[in-house]
Amino acid sequence: MTSTKLNKITQGLKLALVVGATISSQQVTAQETQQAEGVETIEIRGLRASTQADLNNKRFADGILDSITAEDIGKLPDLTLADTLQRVAGVQITRSAGEGSAVNIRGVGEVGTLLNGEQFLSAGSITTVQPNFSDISSSLVSGIDVHKSPTSKILAGGISGTLDLKTIRPFDLKEGFTYVGSAELTRGNYTKENDKKITSFFGYNDEKFGVTASISWDTNTLANYRLGTPNIGWSGAQTEGDAWDGIGEDRTGDGDKNDALVTFIGYGNMGRQSERERLGVVTTLQAQLSDSIQMVADVFYTEMDDADRSIGMVADNAWGYFGWEEHGSDLVKRGVISDGGLAGADLYTSNTGVLNAPRVASTSESRTNDRDSLNMNLEFTFDNGGPLSGSVRYLHGEGQRETTHNIVQAFLTDGSRQNLFRNDGTGEIPVHPEGYSDLVPIERDFSGKHPQLKLPSLGGGMSDYAIVSTYSEENYYEEATLDVLRADGTYEFDTSHLRAVEFGVRKGKRDVTRDTYVLLAPINQDGLSNDVMWKDQGEVANDTNGDGEFSRAGGDKTIGYDNYLNFANLPSSWVIQSGDFGPVNVGNFYFINPEILDDHIGFQNELYPGNFKASQPGDSYKVQENTKSAYFNVKLDGQLGEMPYKANVGLQYIKTDLNVVQNLLGSDVICRACPGIVADVGDVVTDRSFSDTLPSVNFKLNLTDELIARASYGKTMTRLNTRNLGAGMTVNSTINQGEVSDVPVGERYAVEANRGGNPNLAPTRATNHDLTLEWYFTDSGLLSVAWFKMDVDSYIATDVTREYVPDPSDGVVRRQVDVRGPVNGDGGSIKGWEFAYQQGFDFLPGFWSGFGAGLNYTYAPSTSDTLDFEGNELPLAENSENSGNAVLWYEKDGWQFRIAANYRSERFIGQNGRNFGGGGLALFAKPTTYVDMSASYDFNDNISVYFSGSNLTKEFEDQYFQWEDYTVAQDIYERRLTMGVRGRW
Repeated sequence: MTSTKLNKITQGLKLALVVGATISSQQVTAQETQQAEGVETIEIRGLRASTQADLNNKRFADGILDSITAEDIGKLPDLTLADTLQRVAGVQITRSAGEGSAVNIRGVGEVGTLLNGEQFLSAGSITTVQPNFSDISSSLVSGIDVHKSPTSKILAGGISGTLDLKTIRPFDLKEGFTYVGSAELTRGNYTKENDKKITSFFGYNDEKFGVTASISWDTNTLANYRLGTPNIGWSGAQTEGDAWDGIGEDRTGDGDKNDALVTFIGYGNMGRQSERERLGVVTTLQAQLSDSIQMVADVFYTEMDDADRSIGMVADNAWGYFGWEEHGSDLVKRGVISDGGLAGADLYTSNTGVLNAPRVASTSESRTNDRDSLNMNLEFTFDNGGPLSGSVRYLHGEGQRETTHNIVQAFLTDGSRQNLFRNDGTGEIPVHPEGYSDLVPIERDFSGKHPQLKLPSLGGGMSDYAIVSTYSEENYYEEATLDVLRADGTYEFDTSHLRAVEFGVRKGKRDVTRDTYVLLAPINQDGLSNDVMWKDQGEVANDTNGDGEFSRAGGDKTIGYDNYLNFANLPSSWVIQSGDFGPVNVGNFYFINPEILDDHIGFQNELYPGNFKASQPGDSYKVQENTKSAYFNVKLDGQLGEMPYKANVGLQYIKTDLNVVQNLLGSDVICRACPGIVADVGDVVTDRSFSDTLPSVNFKLNLTDELIARASYGKTMTRLNTRNLGAGMTVNSTINQGEVSDVPVGERYAVEANRGGNPNLAPTRATNHDLTLEWYFTDSGLLSVAWFKMDVDSYIATDVTREYVPDPSDGVVRRQVDVRGPVNGDGGSIKGWEFAYQQGFDFLPGFWSGFGAGLNYTYAPSTSDTLDFEGNELPLAENSENSGNAVLWYEKDGWQFRIAANYRSERFIGQNGRNFGGGGLALFAKPTTYVDMSASYDFNDNISVYFSGSNLTKEFEDQYFQWEDYTVAQDIYERRLTMGVRGRW
C-alpha cells in the first residue's frame, strides 16, 4: 500500500472520529435505531444464520420486501453490491468491466436508493437517484432491504422499488470491543494483476455509548474488451444507388439498385482495461443521552480514482466512403425501409464480408475519473415508553467528479484517401508517407464465437505508424450538494384494530452543476492562426475568402500541422507493442501507451503546446431541486375471524420546485475547426413546479401460522436525472463525399444536432399492484409466488424535431436540421410473476444436513409505445423478460461453500442508427449466465481463510441489431479469483 493511500485512510478515519466527537457542529445521514436497554443483541455469522435473518426480515415486513444480511461484519455474499443484489428475485444488473454497476427491479431501471433510510450522494452518479454501485465497497454495508411495494413512510424515488443500504450501528454489537479485519488478493485470467483489498472494522459498545469505524481500500485492474463496432450509434444504411453515399452498382444481385446494407462507420478489435483504486470510510457514534433520547451520528465517505484505457486496431470509412463494405455469402434480406429518405429500399445484413477501408488506425484512449462523496447525518430519537415517539434528523451530502477523455489515432494508412496532406517544404505529401496508400481489404467475420477482423500485412515496424490525429473531448467537472431536514413521529393506540399512526415532514435541496469542455491548441502558419480541437496532420482549417476567417470547409489558404510524428521518432516509453484483445489472436501491433494519456493536458501539450480548456455550453448547466413532502400512514393490526392481519394505508405528498439554468447558444463559432464549440450568449432559465400525491396500501393476512398472503397498491414517481433537464444542444457534422470545392458551403457537411436535456420534462410515474403468497415451512424454508403489474404513465423517450441551428462550418444559421432530444413518451407496462424457493437441509442426517439451496425465477414481459424496424412493439429499455438464480450452499464444521448462477434473457438496450426509417434498428444484448462461487474455512472463532471466484465460465455479452443472428459487437469480461484471510476479535 502506498504512503499516500495510507495517509488518505488515516485522514479519513480522523475525519470520521472528529465528526462523531464534535457532533453538535456536524451535518450528517441517518437510519432507524433501537433502544440500547432491554434489547437482545443477535449476532449473525455464517450462511445459515444470514439466510434465516433474510427470511425473518421478509416474513415480518409491513410491505413486500426482500432482504440481504451480511454473513458477518463486512461480509456480504458477493464481491460487489450489485452482484449481491442480483440474487434477489426480480433484480437484474448491468455490468461495467464485468462488475455490477446499475440495478433494475422487475425490468425497470428507475430504482430509488437510500442509505440508512434517506437520500444520499454517490460521486459516480451525482445526477441520478441511483448510485454507481462500483463506487461503494460491499464491506461497508451490513445489509440491503429491497422494497418492492411502496409505503408512504419510504421516501419516493423509485418506480419499481427502493433499495435501502444499511451500515452497522454500535448498539448492534456485543458489549465491549469488536475488531474485524481482512486482507485479500484477486487475479483475473486476462489482466493477470495481483489486486489487493484491505478492510478494517473497529467497534465499541457499553450500552450507553458506542462508536464504530470501518475502512476499506482496494485496487483492481479489470478486463473490459470490445470486439466488433466500437460505437453502435455510428451506423447507417449503405445504399446501392448513385446518391452521394451510394456505390452505384447492384451488389445484391437482384437486378436493381434499390437496396441498402446495414453498415457502421467503423469496426475494430479493442483491448480495454479498467484500473481502479477505491477508499471507503464509515463511522457512527451512538449515545443514549437519557432514558428517552438517543443520538446517532454517521459519516459515510467514498473515493474512487479510475482510468479506463484501451488500445485498438480500428478500420473505418473516414466518415465519407459509405460504399466501403462488401457483403459475404450469408447476405440476408430483412425487409423494406418504410419511411425516410430511403423509403422503399430493401434492407440487407451480413455477418461476413470485406471492408475496403480508406483508414486503418492504431487507436489509444484513456478516460479517467476522480470522484469522491461525503454524506453526514445527525439524528435524535425520542421514546419514553408512551404512545408518542419520534425523531429529528439532518443530513448533508457533497459529491464531485472530474472526468477526462484523451484519444490518439496513429495511421497505418497514408491519409491520401481522406485528402490529408502536409507540406515538408518541397510540396504537399500525404500526412504519413510510409503508410498504406490504397484501400485496405480487411476480412470481417462476425459469424463465429467471437467477432474478428483480419488485417493484411501492412508492415511490422514502428516506422509504419504515425500519429495523425489527437484530441481531448467529453471532459467535464460536476459537483452536487444535498441538504435534508426531516421529522418523523408515531402515535400508538391501544385498540383492537388501529395500532398506530405514523406521520412526518421533510424538506430537501439538491444542487447540481456541470461544466463540460474540450482542449484547444493554437496553431500558427504563414502569419495565420487558429485554435483547433482535432489536431490532424493535414488540413485543419481553411481561410475561405482570404479575410482571415476560418472554417473546416476548403478555401484559398490552409492552416495545418507540418511536423511528422512517426512512431520511430517518439520517446521509447510512449510506444508499446501488444496483441491483447482477449480471446482472439489477430497479431501484434504498435500503440501509444494509453497510460500516458491519463494526463490529458500534459500529453496534448507535448505534441501541440498551449492547450487550454474551452467550455462546451451545450453540455454545461446548473440545476437546483427543492422538495417539500409530508406523509401520513395508518397502521392496522387485528383479526379477521381466526386469521391475524396487518395493514398500512398511507399518503405521501411531494412538491417539487426546479430551477434549470442552461446556456443560450449563439451563432459565433468559437473554434472553426471543431464544430459545436459556439458562443455562450447568455442563460436560459426555467423555473417550474409540480406536485405528486402518492397513495399506498399494504395488506398482510396470516392464513395459517406458516402461510402469509399479501396485497399492495401504490403510486410511485422518480426524481429526474438532472442531465436530462439541464443539458443543452450540441451540433455535429460529417463531411459529404466529393471534392469540397465543388460543393456550396451550406451543403459541404451533413449536420445533425442533439439536445441533451429538456427542462420541461415530467418525472416518470407509475401505478403498481402486487399479490404474493408466502409459505414459511421451516425456519430456513420458503416457497413463494408473486404477481405484479406496473403501469408506467410516462417514460423518458427520444424524439426528433426540425429546428434552425448554426452551421458548424461557419456559424451561419441557414437551414433546419434534425434535432434529437428527450421528451415524455407514452410509457408502457410490465406485468409478470416471481417464484422463489429457499431451504436449509438441516433435517438430513450427518454430512448432508449442512446443505441448503435457493431458486428464484422472474417473468417480466413489458410493452411500450416504441416500434422496431418491423413494426413490432418494443419492451421498456434495459428490461429482460426472463431472469433467475440458482444457489447451492454448504456450512458445517467450519466449512462454508456457495455456488451461484444468475441467468438473464435478452436485454433491450435502445434504438440506434440512421436512414433505417422510424427510430432506427433495435439494439439487444443476448442472454447471459454468470456463475460465481465462494468457500471458506474457520480455523477457530478468530481466524478464517477464504477463496472466491466470479464469472467462472468467462461469460461474455453479445449485442445484436434487430435480428438475433446479426451480431454487431461483443463485450468480453474475465474470470476473477480471490483468496484472503480474515480475523475477528
